Amino acid sequence: MAADPELRSHQEWLGYLQPVGLVVSAPALVAAQAFVNRNVAREQQRLAAVVAPVRLTDGDGAVTETVALHDFPAFAREVLDWQPADLRNGPGQPALPDELVVALPEYGDTLKPTYAVPAPEGDAAHFLLLVELVPFGTDLDRDPPPDGRRWQASPQARFERLLRETSVPIGLLCNGTHLRLVYRPAGESSGHLTFPVAAMTEPAAAAPGPAPGPGGELVGSARERRPG
Repeated sequence: MAADPELRSHQEWLGYLQPVGLVVSAPALVAAQAFVNRNVAREQQRLAAVVAPVRLTDGDGAVTETVALHDFPAFAREVLDWQPADLRNGPGQPALPDELVVALPEYGDTLKPTYAVPAPEGDAAHFLLLVELVPFGTDLDRDPPPDGRRWQASPQARFERLLRETSVPIGLLCNGTHLRLVYRPAGESSGHLTFPVAAMTEPAAAAPGPAPGPGGELVGSARERRPG
């Protein structure tokens, strides 16, 4: 029996991203009637308008030229089709509430997101998703050099702590060059999958064989579900 084409499509993009831990499975996406839209030329044009070339230098002095998101609210609005009100603390929107600020007195530090996606009216939870932006090119999994001023943990570890303390299980962590979806359900191990922004800008031209190029797959999968 031939494999379900939608199942195969999800397996392709999940295989490309190589999730860490359990975030979502291809059968679950099919059951939720989520699908990969490969006709994303318009979205890729919009994505091109919210990225810019950057030159990054790593700890060894090596320079890499790539592209990075320079306007997350515009990305959410133009590429993901979110509404302005979907992004709390975004342009023209209310500030973040105190419930999303987590004090760490043992470290003399504070955790808080950059933006938050409100839950629909009547939902028991106040927020569906948190967004945190870190400086361009920051290694999401590496602890920063000691500076004696705050909790010396990687952006990923800090963000997971923020999600746990605020009881918001889903978040987006972005360093400009990578957009990471983090799932941290209560009482369970976390998982994440990371979208390379440069790959999302590549045309969805067919590669040798049946698999498409990564750009259309990644943009299409990123648009499968959104607030509202």
